[in-house]
Amino acid sequence: MKNILARGGVEFLAVILGISGSLWIDDWSSDKNDRKKELEAFSRLSIALKEDNLLIEEALKKNARMVNVLNNMIYDFNSISMDTLSKYIEEIQYYTRMDPHISDYETLKSTGQLYTIQDFDILQGIIDLYDNKYSTISHWMNEDKRAIFLQDEYFIKTYSMKPTKHWSTLKNLEKDYQKLKNDEIFFNYLVLVFNVKTSMNRDWADLNKNVLKLREKIELKIH
Repeated sequence: MKNILARGGVEFLAVILGISGSLWIDDWSSDKNDRKKELEAFSRLSIALKEDNLLIEEALKKNARMVNVLNNMIYDFNSISMDTLSKYIEEIQYYTRMDPHISDYETLKSTGQLYTIQDFDILQGIIDLYDNKYSTISHWMNEDKRAIFLQDEYFIKTYSMKPTKHWSTLKNLEKDYQKLKNDEIFFNYLVLVFNVKTSMNRDWADLNKNVLKLREKIELKIH
């Protein structure tokens, strides 16, 4: 009887150990798979953020050029030649376009792969960047477009325009030069666009720093 109980106890223990071992293997396999998915998520986000750094830096360069043009027109109009003014008129009608790479983030988020990231600080930083900080991109693009459309509308109503390779400029520069020089409403629009471009550059420069900082944290996890 004791042998039977002993044998039964051993068999029961073997079953328990077998189940425990199986569960441990499943947990180990699941954790290993999650770590693989985490690295894949880091890799995709690192590439996307690197591309966004380049996009933002390029936009900042173009906006800096525009701010310089607007600054010259507002504060030093008399020193601008007619040929240069013609080019400036065309340039100040450009509004900024930028399409950040958010599809990878949206895919990782919708599939749940994003949440395989164990480092809570990095995970929180990723979510905050894409769901909150990136909103400054669309905000300033809309403000920029609105300001330039208002300026363009005034040009169309007040001056004769002619097409250029990229957009348009004054049709009769010699005739309109003095008129433009003394046009207070025109200068008010220049100030509006200048303020928008300056604020855009300030916020996008901060965004670019945040993107770079997060990217560096992610790349440390990959290597």
